[in-house]
Amino acid sequence: MTRHFSADYVERATLRDGSVVRLRLVTPDDRPLLRRGFDQWSPESRYARFLAPKLALTDEELTYLCDLDQENHFALGAVLEAGDGSGEAVGAGIARFIRLPFQLGEPVTAEAAIAVADAMQGKGLGKLLLLRLCAAAAERDIEQFRCELLANNHSMQALIETIAPEHTSASANGILTIDFSVGAIAPDASPDAANGPLYALLKAAAENVVEWTDAVRRLRRH
Repeated sequence: MTRHFSADYVERATLRDGSVVRLRLVTPDDRPLLRRGFDQWSPESRYARFLAPKLALTDEELTYLCDLDQENHFALGAVLEAGDGSGEAVGAGIARFIRLPFQLGEPVTAEAAIAVADAMQGKGLGKLLLLRLCAAAAERDIEQFRCELLANNHSMQALIETIAPEHTSASANGILTIDFSVGAIAPDASPDAANGPLYALLKAAAENVVEWTDAVRRLRRH
């Protein structure tokens, strides 16, 4: 079966404010782009994504985040088509999933996250990235996304109870784990299709609440 989200995937999209972005899979050549993007995040965004203060990405972390098999660790990014006006690429957002070890009798699960640059939030990019991430996951037989957040974030817990009372969750070591079904999403679905509990939760993630913390903890142990 031919996959839509392969190495030659490129998509041009216009956001609500008229900004034009190009979506494509992340490659090893994106290390400098990811580093520049991280340098532009606010301290609050960095803390929410890594669950700890963080000043910079190490070379090891950049390799982990960019050298991907695009099967078990998948990522696609959005780059501003206009760049910075001086020929330098500008990262607008990134979405990724990391397949978790298979458990007999359990759905095929991956941790998922969306990160949108502070300046690009509120323009519909997070919704678009979520749709494409879900479609790419379905191509790779992922059935369920797992998201994690700080368990002491009571407002976020209340949001989850409101948007997805049927979710499954577990709390340990200060982290709340939430599981959602991925569902069937067409690879060219309109952003209007991004509704429901998974989108609401990952939208909050894009606004600096949730991150794929297992992967982050692995990085921090190195």
